[in-house]
Amino acid sequence: MEALSLEKVCELLGTAEIPGTEKELDVLRTRLGELLELNGERWIRKNRRMLLDQWRQIVEMKTIR
Repeated sequence: MEALSLEKVCELLGTAEIPGTEKELDVLRTRLGELLELNGERWIRKNRRMLLDQWRQIVEMKTIR
């Protein structure tokens, strides 16, 4: 699965306010593409708050270099 566009990520997560550097957002775009393939759009939309909370923690902890 290739990375989703940032616009699609924003649509799925219901916000344009997603923190992160360009490199971090590239990782998010790829991971969300994988989750979309595995679980579907409905699952992502249903769990968007959890996904955004986890993403904020990843960015704050500077896990991605």
